[in-house]
Amino acid sequence: MVTDEDMFEAYYNCLKHKGSSPSTINYMLDHRQDLIRLADEINSRTYHPTTSIAFVVTKPKYREVFAANFRDRVVHHLIALRIEPLLEQTFSDRTFNCRKEKGVLYGVDKLKEDIRQCSHDYTRDCDIMRLDMKGFFMSIDKQLLDAMLQEFIKENYDGHDKEEILWLTHVTVMHRPELDCVRRSGMERWNRLPPNKSLFTNGDGKGLPIGNLSSQLFANFLLNPLDWYLEKDLGFPFHGRYVDDFYVIHESKQRLLDAVPEIRKMLREQCHTELHPDKFYIQHYSKGIKFTGSVVKFGRVYPAKRTVGNFMAAIYKLNRAKDVEEIRDCIQSVNSYLGILRHTDSYAIRRRVLGMIDARLWQYIYVKGHFEILCLKEKYKKVEIPWRDKGLQVYYMKDPINWKLLEEDDPVI
Repeated sequence: MVTDEDMFEAYYNCLKHKGSSPSTINYMLDHRQDLIRLADEINSRTYHPTTSIAFVVTKPKYREVFAANFRDRVVHHLIALRIEPLLEQTFSDRTFNCRKEKGVLYGVDKLKEDIRQCSHDYTRDCDIMRLDMKGFFMSIDKQLLDAMLQEFIKENYDGHDKEEILWLTHVTVMHRPELDCVRRSGMERWNRLPPNKSLFTNGDGKGLPIGNLSSQLFANFLLNPLDWYLEKDLGFPFHGRYVDDFYVIHESKQRLLDAVPEIRKMLREQCHTELHPDKFYIQHYSKGIKFTGSVVKFGRVYPAKRTVGNFMAAIYKLNRAKDVEEIRDCIQSVNSYLGILRHTDSYAIRRRVLGMIDARLWQYIYVKGHFEILCLKEKYKKVEIPWRDKGLQVYYMKDPINWKLLEEDDPVI
């Protein structure tokens, strides 16, 4: 049985780093009552996922995304809190996505270290093979995934809410958000997607919505057998995976090529997914390899061209800013790219691209460190005033020039 305390735990976990989004603020206004109702609905098996928001992003490529209602995201976090620690015990150290103390940078560092070890400190030859899967998220077999999760939970989870977690996992996996959603992108964007890249056209019983925490967790679980297959069955100690993009390193190029049919067969039989026929790369390690937005070469790491291009686009947008408010927003985007780039050997790139900033903007901004952070000058920053209302933390933003102390009867935004 799910308790009210369980729901509040999931709620506060879901709330982290999302306290300023409109959907979060709306839910916060009545969260106590709704969390109690949600617990009752789960225990009585009357819970149903609500309307999602669907849209198509254009960068780095056209991709369909579903954003679940905040209420449903609380359920996703409840599931994750219960089964993620158990899944982590079964996951290989060679998978990097959506895991604590891992991620994109960890994956790049691991690849760099694997090259060094396999080549015996760059003194011997070795080759790198990189493979990808065809329309992975949209091709996931829901029935297969649901059966795998049900078996795993039954064998490994013994909590007081075991039956409820089993049921919630089934409901979440089998949910079809495309039948109840609000589209926030024009149809011209959907028309650019191939049929196998959308939940609306990929076929019944297939696909998980990109954008949900549960989808990332479940997808990692589905491909976990691949990680162990590469290491234990095929005998490749140097490999790594980020979602459906993975690499294998070995001293013998022919051994890598011979393994491709075996990998393809394993994925078809155990995961019901296919290798992408066109996304295949194999080269000597000195040629470099692109992985998770970086290019790893002989003892150094560069940002991928697409990452640099997006960084330049953020600078161009900053140059078009018309007032301080727009400058603030653009700086956040620029700094997100600087945060990525400063983990690579990109000092010259950062210096060159930041040098493209329009001269008129330097009266508002300055560069901190070794071209690492773009900052707004102090006199143009906003002041954050914490204000408590009914136990909720609300932030009122005022420009310093027009700032005044808020009174108790000022309206709550």
